[in-house]
Order: sequence, then structure tokens, then C-alpha cells
Amino acid sequence: MLPCPFHFLTGLDCPFCGGQRMVLALLHGHLEEAFWLNPGLAVGAPLVGAWWLWQREISSRAAFVILCMAIIWGIIRNILQL
Repeated sequence: MLPCPFHFLTGLDCPFCGGQRMVLALLHGHLEEAFWLNPGLAVGAPLVGAWWLWQREISSRAAFVILCMAIIWGIIRNILQL
């Protein structure tokens, strides 16, 4: 697995830490394990993907909301140690 540069520099988990392991678990059909490796990404990525398929674009306002939610998720997961 590729190391996370943010985690390497700060010791904190970024919003995407566990994403590679999550995708690997999904490819092996382990849905529950994939969810617990990164719950925010497991829920957020399909929602953003469905939104993009429906709208065919993501406005700058929507991109800002997605960025804010990723930052909030990163803070929450480090506070709760998920």
C-alpha cells in the first residue's frame, strides 16, 4: 500500500486514510470491513459519484461543500480515533 504523506508528516489520519484498504476490501466482497476502514469515504464517495452522474458537473459551490465535509470528517475521525 502507498503511504499517506499527510499521516507521515503529522501523525494524524487524513480524510482518505484507509481508502486503499477499503477499496481492496470491497474488491474482495467484504462490505462491512470496507465501511469500518473509512466510513466517511465509504458513504461519501458513492454519494458524490451519484451526484456527478445525475448533474454531469460539480459546481464550485458543491466542490466547496464537499471539501468542507472532507475536512470535518478528517477532524472527527482524529478526535474519535476511527
